[in-house]
Amino acid sequence: MLTMLSQFGGDLLSQIIWLVLFVVFMVYGQRIMVTQAVIKLEREVYELEEIANKSRRQVIHFISKRPDKKLQTSIGNFMNFFAIGPVSTDPYGIMKKIDHVTRHSDKRMNYFVDEVAPKFSNDKKKDIKNALAGAITTHSIAKIVRHYLELIKKYKMFQLAMIIQMQMPLIKRISKAASKATYAFLDGVPIGDGIGPLVVASLIKGKPRVYEKEEFVVYKTRLEGRDVFISKANGPGATTGYPGKFMLKFMRKNKINRIISIDAAMKLEGEKTASIAEGVGIAMGGNGVDRYEIEQVVVNKKLPLDAIAIKVSDEDALGPMNKLLFNAVPKVQQTLRERIKKTRRGEKILVMGVGNTCGVGNDYRTLLKVKEKLRRHMRKIKKKKK
Repeated sequence: MLTMLSQFGGDLLSQIIWLVLFVVFMVYGQRIMVTQAVIKLEREVYELEEIANKSRRQVIHFISKRPDKKLQTSIGNFMNFFAIGPVSTDPYGIMKKIDHVTRHSDKRMNYFVDEVAPKFSNDKKKDIKNALAGAITTHSIAKIVRHYLELIKKYKMFQLAMIIQMQMPLIKRISKAASKATYAFLDGVPIGDGIGPLVVASLIKGKPRVYEKEEFVVYKTRLEGRDVFISKANGPGATTGYPGKFMLKFMRKNKINRIISIDAAMKLEGEKTASIAEGVGIAMGGNGVDRYEIEQVVVNKKLPLDAIAIKVSDEDALGPMNKLLFNAVPKVQQTLRERIKKTRRGEKILVMGVGNTCGVGNDYRTLLKVKEKLRRHMRKIKKKKK
């Protein structure tokens, strides 16, 4: 009898506890889940802010080993620099508007770099400008995610918390890639996006002609029995140049029968890094202005467009060039030669190495220099980790 009562009492107690927990969960469940999500997001946001602060400090200490308060304040304030895109409701003339805003943004950044780093060479100023862009990216990411975290805390928005949590691995991936790019630019190390310029630079055996205003170089040579004009952004300072403007100016005095562009392209998950793909069109990223200007020319002249893409991930494109990409240079050269072989005899071909030419010079000797720069950079990273 006592055993039965104790068993009944135990079951009753369990039911009461379960009922209390059920009521608590129904009333406070969402708040508890929001609290748990906020605690996790706080850690993630703190990590993003640390990445942003580290990128900013790298730029500051590169400019001055003993930075004063004015320099720190100037660069800290510049982290909030932005460029507002033009109105696109009426798309007529939109490319000219985007080009105008982009060019003005570049001028504003160049002016700021001249102001805070007047003693550096032009190439180093370009590196600093690109490093600033990377630091601004990390700062913007941290600021936006912090904004959503504060909204979640203020309005107890569990659904938004779940969305941010699910996106966080990708957000952190982009932020870390931008931070690596900042360090690579400051160190003058080629990044993954520079594989296009590196490939064409390795084919330049003499002194190329420089288009100063367009920040581009071009060199005439013979490949596979054809006249080939090899072009890239003017290195080794960090810049992508203005390929569209270069193309417009170059085509006024030169007759071309075909254009071949070489560029890094975002790979799909599962694709191998540094794998090569061939296609047609202009292999070029950016805001679309340069592609638009080139396409305007080639459509009017009915020129065929060939493209060679080297597959990379976000981290590969923005971070220091890895061994897989560097070792892919001969393979890309062979692909280019095979493409040229298939053209008609007597054709004049323009080959464009598209991408950021940070650390990449303007002739074949840059291959050895790049190899040494990458080795030195890896030694620095290992030393910092230790």
